[in-house]
Amino acid sequence: MYDHGVMFLRLFPLQTVLFPGMRMPLHIFEDRYRKMIRECIEEDAPFGVLLIREGAEVGSGAIPHNVGTTARITQVEYLEDGRMNIFTIGYQRFRVVQLMTDRDYLSGEVELIEQEPPTDGAWKALERARDLFNDYLRTYLAMNDQWSRGVELPDDPGVAADFIATRTETMPETKQDWLEDLSPESRLEKELETLAAELPDMRARLAAKLHQKTTGFGVLN
Repeated sequence: MYDHGVMFLRLFPLQTVLFPGMRMPLHIFEDRYRKMIRECIEEDAPFGVLLIREGAEVGSGAIPHNVGTTARITQVEYLEDGRMNIFTIGYQRFRVVQLMTDRDYLSGEVELIEQEPPTDGAWKALERARDLFNDYLRTYLAMNDQWSRGVELPDDPGVAADFIATRTETMPETKQDWLEDLSPESRLEKELETLAAELPDMRARLAAKLHQKTTGFGVLN
């Protein structure tokens, strides 16, 4: 972990884990978050996304995890009654040093954190991930009646790990663990284990879906 100093950040607790490089659209309707986003737009400032540990997105009382990702607003669509649709992209991991509740919304003093340098094991894990992730992605898309030739993973193991995490369907708590793991090798190994565990069931479900289509049943329960 590399310390970039402490900075102020407005915080948005969600039921989703945001990773660096991940695009996230958000519908802003609560008054406190309308205010927060307006301030971010006026100041051209990022905000922080944190996975909720306890509580709900709507209303007060959500208790978030203390590691999240900064989000930059890339586009804003203004709607009636002050509501907004915003489009964001994740940039940098951060850790909350001090949570503050003196505003209508959560904010905090945070420190930006970086991943560890890739090890030889990380490069080897990346090579193994190329085929396995493409297998997973093609199967996932086929289950949703979509098709892809596959994707090229980023060349950097840490960036590739975040790329895979963004596109893997798994529990938010699992993704939070990946976000907090600053070792590219460790994170890739965890992701490979998840992909390998999910694929057999996904293939079976896809085969059943294709079988029902060819025997006259177009919809699965």
